[in-house]
Amino acid sequence: MTDAVSGSSNTNNVNPSGSSGSNTPASNPLSDLTNNYTTFLTLLTTQLKNQDPTSPMDTNQMTQQLVQMSSVEQQIEANNQLKAIQSTLAGGQSSQALNYLGKYVEMQGDQFPLQNSTANVSVTYGSTAASATMSVYDSTGALVSTTDVSGAAGTHNYSWDGKDSSGKVLPDGTYSVKVTATDSSGKAVNTTVKVAGKVTGVDMSGATPTLQMGDMTVNMSDVTTVLAGA
Repeated sequence: MTDAVSGSSNTNNVNPSGSSGSNTPASNPLSDLTNNYTTFLTLLTTQLKNQDPTSPMDTNQMTQQLVQMSSVEQQIEANNQLKAIQSTLAGGQSSQALNYLGKYVEMQGDQFPLQNSTANVSVTYGSTAASATMSVYDSTGALVSTTDVSGAAGTHNYSWDGKDSSGKVLPDGTYSVKVTATDSSGKAVNTTVKVAGKVTGVDMSGATPTLQMGDMTVNMSDVTTVLAGA
């Protein structure tokens, strides 16, 4: 399987003359506010020059307008700073995601990738599981394999060869697993299941990058461990 990194791309429409398809300049909120502020001061100065001395302008109203404009300016600047921070964080996440390429990672959950007819699952029992079954289901929800995974308290690692109960080799893809376990008295045993897979690609087309394991998509936040080995 060839490892790949996918990302979003933006293509501008270009007319035959070679210029951009849109000639409308982008609006700049801070610039617009500055223009409005200048216009406001010009009008205010004109009003002050031509006001009736016997009935002067309400200075409270003028002060409130100045304060409102100042507040809007501060809010625009704060928004610009937040956008800069978000851009920096997004860049860091992309770099972090690329570091996972080609590595095996483990995550808690019930879905896992079958890659090159191999899948790895770890099961942790809170107490001895006298009877335990690991059931594997395909993408349609059909049961394809069952395995006895009874064992003592602690973590046990299992490898599935991608064959169904009749020995037929199943295609690589996304499967799900469920483990049911009981102790010697028939009481359910507390069980934690983790799955592992190799990161074959990184998708950066969304707001946050995601990891690809074959045709399975995983959020970076779901990864609990980076495993050693090829």
